[in-house]
Amino acid sequence: MDVLLSSWQHFLLVTLRTSCLLVFWPVWDHRLLPLPVKAASLLALSFCLTPVVAPHLPPWPASLTGLLLLVAREALLGFSLGLTLRFLLSGVQMAGNLVSLQMGFGMITLIDPQSPAQNTVLGDLLFKLAVLLFLVGDGPHVLLRLLVRSFSEVPLAAGLDLPGGLLPWLAGLGRWMWQVTVKLAAPLMALFFLVQVALGLVSRAVPQVQVMLLSFPLTIALGLFTLSLLLTFLGPFLTGQFRALELPLAQGLRAFAG
Repeated sequence: MDVLLSSWQHFLLVTLRTSCLLVFWPVWDHRLLPLPVKAASLLALSFCLTPVVAPHLPPWPASLTGLLLLVAREALLGFSLGLTLRFLLSGVQMAGNLVSLQMGFGMITLIDPQSPAQNTVLGDLLFKLAVLLFLVGDGPHVLLRLLVRSFSEVPLAAGLDLPGGLLPWLAGLGRWMWQVTVKLAAPLMALFFLVQVALGLVSRAVPQVQVMLLSFPLTIALGLFTLSLLLTFLGPFLTGQFRALELPLAQGLRAFAG
C-alpha cells in the first residue's frame, strides 16, 4: 500500500512539472486544441516519465503551504523555460510583420485566435512555418530531454526565491529574438529601401510618371518574389536555431539550479 501511495505521489509531482512546462510551449498551449487532448497527452507523458525520474523526486510536501509554494515555483520554472521557444517564434513572427508592413500589407491584419493581438499575413505565415519545422524536426525530442534533465538538475522544492541569473538569462533571450528578426527581415528591408530610392530617382527624372501608383504593385511583386526565394533558406536557418535551443534551455536550468 505504501509503495502504491508513493508511486501515486511521484506521478502527481511529475504531472505538476510537465503541465507547468507544456502550458507555455507552442501547439500544446493553443486555444483551439481540445482540452481532452491536452489532458490525455499530459497524463500519458507523465506516466512514461515517472519511472525514469523517480529517483530524483522529493517526498510529498507535508503541509498545504509547502505544496502551494512548490506549485508556484514550478509555474515560474515552466514559464521561464517556455519563454525560450516563444522568444524564437516571436522573432520569426516579428520579421514577417515588418516585411508585411513595408510590402504594403499593413492594412490587412489577422486576429490571432490564440491571443487578442493582431498579426499580419506574412507574420502569421512565417510563425506557422516555424512551428511546423519545430514539430517535424528535433523539437519534440528537445522537449523530452529538457524534461528529463530538469528533474535531475533542478529538483522539485518549495520556495519563491528568484534565481540571481534569471534576469540576465531573459535579457539574453530578448537579444537572441532581435537577432533572429534582423537576420530574417534584413534582405527584404534592404530590397525595399533600394526600390524606394529607385522610385525617388524616377520621379525626379520623369515627373510625369505616377510613382505612387507604381510603387504599390512593384513593391508587392518584388517582395513576394524575393520572399519565395528566401523561403528555400528559411528551413535550414530555423533548423539551426532550433538545434541551438538546447544551449539557452541548459542555461535556464543552471539559473534555477543556482
